[in-house]
Parts: sequence; structure tokens; C-alpha cells
Amino acid sequence: MKFPVFIARRYLFAKKTHNVINVISYISVVGVAIGTFALVVILSVANGYDSLTKKLYSVFSPDVLITATEGKTFVSDSSMLEKIKNVKGVLDYSQVMEENVLISYKLDNNYINKPATQTIAIMKGIDENYENVSGITRKQIYNDSEHSFVVMGDFNLWYSGVPQTVIGIGIAQTLDVNLNFMAPIEVWIPKRGTKVSLTNTLDAMVVDSVYPSGIFSIEQTFDNNYFFVPIEFAQNILNYTDKDISAIEIKIDSTANINTVQKEIKAIAGDGFDVKNRYQQNETLYRMLSSEKYAIYVILVFIITLFSFNIIGLISMLIVDKKKDIDTLKILGSDNKTLKQIFYYQGCMIAIGGAIVGLILGIILCLLQQYFKILKLPNMFIIDAYPVEIHVSDIFLILAFVFIVGFAMARLPIWYLSKKMKW
Repeated sequence: MKFPVFIARRYLFAKKTHNVINVISYISVVGVAIGTFALVVILSVANGYDSLTKKLYSVFSPDVLITATEGKTFVSDSSMLEKIKNVKGVLDYSQVMEENVLISYKLDNNYINKPATQTIAIMKGIDENYENVSGITRKQIYNDSEHSFVVMGDFNLWYSGVPQTVIGIGIAQTLDVNLNFMAPIEVWIPKRGTKVSLTNTLDAMVVDSVYPSGIFSIEQTFDNNYFFVPIEFAQNILNYTDKDISAIEIKIDSTANINTVQKEIKAIAGDGFDVKNRYQQNETLYRMLSSEKYAIYVILVFIITLFSFNIIGLISMLIVDKKKDIDTLKILGSDNKTLKQIFYYQGCMIAIGGAIVGLILGIILCLLQQYFKILKLPNMFIIDAYPVEIHVSDIFLILAFVFIVGFAMARLPIWYLSKKMKW
């Protein structure tokens, strides 16, 4: 063991002349440990929520989405679809028709008579391939538990040739929909190419009815805005042909390179189409999640920096407290560099010790939450406990920052006081 390290370790654990120095030593170690612990735990929780949100959006948002660059709809091209299906990595595709509509619901029978409720929603007409592209009809595993997104009824869009609808739970609550009663949901949409008259608005509207068969719950953005209908129903009420669609949703093999597949699909579709991957479809969301994590990191880093200022006070007081020892070491032959190293290493030991303690405690708590689900969430959430994910990159980043700040704080008082005391 090097001589400066040996002396620094003795100074760190030995009882000081002034008790306040001992107190500051403990505060310094605990402060760095608390800051590191908070960084590990909060960043791991942020990672968990980030991963959960992306998984939920992957249920609704396709791997690749094709839309027209101009206009709401385009004509389905069977030859283009066949070429896309043959691209390596493409598993399946689905044609959809989306439009904003007004929907109303009134429960009126011999037992219940409620006034009609209305809301604006996005009607999403889907074909029979949609179940192969979307994860909404399949059960998913979250936090080691199986979850179904259809929370009431079934995901059935046809019953004996009659179209049905599956609505988001937010819409169901707004309209007060009850699946136990045979009451239809009315869909209202302005007629294409017809001017709306202020004196007689009903003549400019198309109205059709569809019966609710199920209620889904994915994420608030989708739950409050979307309802599914057969694509034939959507095309009919919007006065489109069976070849008119608003988008093509594509499922990609998880082992395939999404960027390579996207480029091939773009080459097939041509300049008249936008081909977006899931990140590009939800670019604002992904940027927001990333910004939130960096904002949390900056705030906690600031807190750790404040805690680390204790190291400056500790080293300063220790140098003054050990003045006699410094004079003795000089007589024994220690040069100025050795004296500086003694106190510098002590500051480094405090930073390293606090960081390691905080890191270990943070990882232990995160692992306990991950495997034993200590902190629970209300039953209304898709998961029953706070999600956590420990990223190795975060651990190295935390350690690097704590060490850099700790080492800098240890060097500052030594640099200043050594000039004042001329050693």
C-alpha cells in the first residue's frame, strides 16, 4: 500500500481532535450515498415506465405504417401489397380506414331511460388481418403477469352478418355504455361533397348504427379516442369504395432490421407515400420520454453536487486539524506532493465509499421491487406494482459522475490551502 493511501485511510477512520470533523465525515459519506441511491432508484423507475409506455404503444402502433403524402385516403394496390408481403422480414399487413366522427349512445328500454350522450372519436375500420398485425387481441406479459387488453366483452366485429364495434374504455365511460343491454352506438359523419346548412344540418349528415361487443383498455390516448369497426362499415358510411383505405399497417419480424425493411418498403411504395416506423409515428412521445429522463438526471446530479460540497469543508477542516502531523511528516522527509496526495486520497475515499454504498442499496431495492413487487399500484393500472429496469449504462454513468465530482471537490481545498500554508 502506498504511503499517502495508508495515511489517508487512517485519517478517514481515526478519531479526530474536533468531534465536528467526525460528524462532517459521516455527513459527506451519507450525502454521496443518498444522492447515488436516489439516482439509481429514480432512473430505474423512469426506465421501467419508459419501457412500459413503449410496450403499450407497440400494441396499437404498427411496426411500419404506410399513408398517403397527400389526402386522407388512397386506392389499395394489390400488386404493391404483394411485393410488400414478399419483403424479407414482413410477417403480415392490414388495411385500415380512419376518420373523426361524432358518436352518440342512448340506453332506452322498459327499465332504464337515460338521455343520449355524445362525443367526438376516431373511427378505425379494420380488416380481418388486423389481429395478425396488432397486439390488442392477444394477451401480453407485464411484470410476470398475463394481461388482456379487452377488459369487457369480446373483440368481435361481426355477429351473424351485423357489424359490431369495440370501444375504448374512456369512450365507454363518457357515453356510459352498458354491454348488457342491446343498445346501438350511432355514428354521425358529414356527407362527402355536401355543404353543411345551418338551417337543416341533418340533411348533410350520414347516420348509421353499430352495436358494442367489447371494451378495450390500452393507454389513455387510445382509450379516450378510438373505437374499432369493420372496414366495410367505415368505407360505407364514409361513402368510399372497398378499394379506398387510409393506411396500411405492417407487422415486422422481431429478428429483422427494421430500418432495412422500412427502406425496402419505401422503395416499393414510391414517392406518393410516407413510410414510418414506430418511432417516427410517435416521435413526440419518444422525445418527451427521453427529455424527462435527462431532466430527472440533471436535477439529481445537482443534488449530488450540493452534497459533495461537504467534502470541501471536511478536507479544509482536516488540513487545519492535522497541522502538527503535517509538520511532523515534513520533518520525516515527506515532500509537498505526498502531503497533498494524503488529503486528496481521503476525499476520493469518501466519494468512492458513498457511491458504492448508495449504488449497492439502490440496486438491492430495485431488485426487491422487480422480483417481489413491494410497492403496489392501484388496481386500475395495467400492472400491479411500480415498474423498474436497471440499465448497466446508467450505473456506469452514475459512478463516473459521482467520482468526477468527488475527486474535483477533494482537489479544490487542497489546491487553495496548500498555497496559503506554503506546502
